[in-house]
Amino acid sequence: MMKKIQGFVLLLLFFFLLPIITGLLPFPNNEKFVPATPEEKIVYASNDLVVSDVAPPIDPFKVLLVFTHSHETYKPFVENEKGMVAVYDDHSNLFSMQSLFEDYFRLNGISATTLDVDVMNVMKQNGKAFHEAYKTARPYIAEELKSNHYDLILDIHRDSTSRNKTTIVHKNVSYAKVAFVIGAENPNYKSNKTLAQALSDSMNQIIPNISRGIIEKKGSGVDGVYNQDLAKEMILVEIGGIDNTEDEVYRTVAVMAQAVANSIAKQ
Repeated sequence: MMKKIQGFVLLLLFFFLLPIITGLLPFPNNEKFVPATPEEKIVYASNDLVVSDVAPPIDPFKVLLVFTHSHETYKPFVENEKGMVAVYDDHSNLFSMQSLFEDYFRLNGISATTLDVDVMNVMKQNGKAFHEAYKTARPYIAEELKSNHYDLILDIHRDSTSRNKTTIVHKNVSYAKVAFVIGAENPNYKSNKTLAQALSDSMNQIIPNISRGIIEKKGSGVDGVYNQDLAKEMILVEIGGIDNTEDEVYRTVAVMAQAVANSIAKQ
């Protein structure tokens, strides 16, 4: 009798363990199901000018982005970020926007790098006055140019003038206007100006009158050089003014990147 009970228990145990044992065997249909991870896609801010995918690289064209007045910012940008109004800020500023600036150039097949120095923070740490910004930035730029070659160097700034002078609407979309500043008292003046004019013209072909043109600086009370003597390929560009929005600025950077790819990079 005991043997019959033991046999019955063993039989029950066998049928109980059978599905588990079967599941562990290497049969074709017993593979563990792992849901496929959907392919991640990078989505960039879209408007009628930005391509939806990365353009083929324009080898070996390289752009260096410099932010001499790194804490320059836009009122709407700081207000959205911090709920306050400011035209200079330690964190929400041009320098903090560098990654997206670089992305727009890369979208157009251009290698873009930012000079990794917060110039105005260095000035603050060393007790430097505002007018010493170009002098403070100079050794960092010079050192970078010793180590690497760039086809275009853009020192990016924000103008202090009002919105009606720094904004343009094209096909119901608003953009921050740009102005190119050339130091007329440096040995690379003609080369700097020629390059700035080409970029200005190319941007205006994409968005009519988005560029305010070239502003030459010389004489007493102004810098007159702006470190542009360090390279024939260096120009200063002011993107918008204190009242322009973050979106307007980014749209204009997209136009600029496309203009560089369309003209200067293909020369």
